[in-house]
Amino acid sequence: MWAFKRNIPNAITSIRLTALPFLICSFNLELTFVVYALFLFSIGTDFLDGYIARKTQSTSKFGSHLDTAVDFLFITGMYGVFITKGMFQPWILLLITLVFAQFILTNFYAKQTIYDPIGKYYGSLLFGGIGLTLLFPLQIIYTIVTVGIVFSTAAALLSRLVYFYAKKQKHN
Repeated sequence: MWAFKRNIPNAITSIRLTALPFLICSFNLELTFVVYALFLFSIGTDFLDGYIARKTQSTSKFGSHLDTAVDFLFITGMYGVFITKGMFQPWILLLITLVFAQFILTNFYAKQTIYDPIGKYYGSLLFGGIGLTLLFPLQIIYTIVTVGIVFSTAAALLSRLVYFYAKKQKHN
């Protein structure tokens, strides 16, 4: 029973990844209600997997990595679709990938998972940008989301640098 309960959060995370192709297809077919429903479902599973993992005390390193990887695939998948539709510039994916790579490399370097105050919410901001883009497909929204991504990327990278600098100073 414990093994089953322990894997529920990972199954929920996997469902989010499974929903992505259907969301992209629905977006391309302009099935607005289905797009909104699938996006809300995806956000719900993102909250639910972590909540269940904490409540059942079944958090794991694998689950944390799976959640991060699925979030990255989901976010880059949706922004990739938006780019193909001309809603965003391609360099947006470079910024998103840079923050994800920085997260992976610094965690590898530190030999532990480090959630900094800004980086922790970076994914939420990106999900918010997807939601705004889906709800309000207007150039002003694309511009606002782009500016938000640029500033939050800079803040996330700077926050991580400050964290490691402070940690190094503490050890010296």
